[in-house]
Amino acid sequence: MADSTHQTARLDGHALVARDRGRFALEPVRTASLSPTTIGIRTRWSGVSFGTELAVLSGKLDWGPFPLTTGYMGAGVVTDVGDQVTGFAVGDRVYYRQNKELLGADGEVITCAAGVHSSVAVLDPSGTHGAAHIPDDVGDRVASTFVLPAVGLTGVAQAGVGLGESVVVIGAGAIGLAVVAAAVARGARVLATDLRRASLEAARILGAHHLVDAREDLTEAVKDAFGADGADFVFESTGRHETLDLGISLLREFGCFVWQGNYGNGPVAFDFLAAHQRRVSMVFPCDDGYRPAREAVMSSIEAGWLKWDHTVTDSVEAADAPAYFSRALTQGTGDALSAAVHWAD
Repeated sequence: MADSTHQTARLDGHALVARDRGRFALEPVRTASLSPTTIGIRTRWSGVSFGTELAVLSGKLDWGPFPLTTGYMGAGVVTDVGDQVTGFAVGDRVYYRQNKELLGADGEVITCAAGVHSSVAVLDPSGTHGAAHIPDDVGDRVASTFVLPAVGLTGVAQAGVGLGESVVVIGAGAIGLAVVAAAVARGARVLATDLRRASLEAARILGAHHLVDAREDLTEAVKDAFGADGADFVFESTGRHETLDLGISLLREFGCFVWQGNYGNGPVAFDFLAAHQRRVSMVFPCDDGYRPAREAVMSSIEAGWLKWDHTVTDSVEAADAPAYFSRALTQGTGDALSAAVHWAD
């Protein structure tokens, strides 16, 4: 729809809408109006970030009022191109991070947080969270989860992990696994710990050198792996407050503690003296590193060394998404590491 006379049109589709905490439905929606600077997308897959999305849906994070549609990573096909947009054509496969606006069938505003769990999207592709082309050899399903490995890569880069250094990753969920992969790629020695066998197996596939069941004595495991002085880096990737002090205790003097999880609204407490006496530094990564990190992730998946498909454990048809999200919110995610919702072929 490159003709500017059509660029006040909206795209019609369906989205996963949360009406309150735990009540989901697949509802008809309309996008923002197409404009000369936007593109329209038909979604094929939308990736699920359990940590952030469930935090938003449970109220741990406030991304706006209900009703809302979560999801901040997707893969689809361009259907409409504004006449001021360059570099994109109808039929292009793209990955993207936002949906500009969603309205219900009666015009009700649906909060986009960030609204990608929808069969249609309209956005400015040049924006910070715009769109980019999917490499030919990367499938749509794995491409739709691109933010997760980009977040881990950004944290590892910001912390400055180097060749031969020792890294402990607490929590081998999707973000922790991304840290494992990025740290291994930099030549670090990596220990990953989690309660779930599936997480530890994925960490092994991504190159972790040491795997520790979280029910074991992690302090002793780190000593065995890296020596009595402790690790150079600890990435706390669970977002759980109760593991902060444990993570700090695993560091050597002048080590680096990385707040890789999302710890929600409000203050966070930790043992000051333990960190103080070790003279640790702390790093607070945020977001996914934008285009450079996303492009690095895509090229790494395309090259075959980033085996990210092993982390996308659940594929969910759009019609089944309401029940899936309700179950995840009320009963937990079980052994699932990450998931992708299928909207169209």
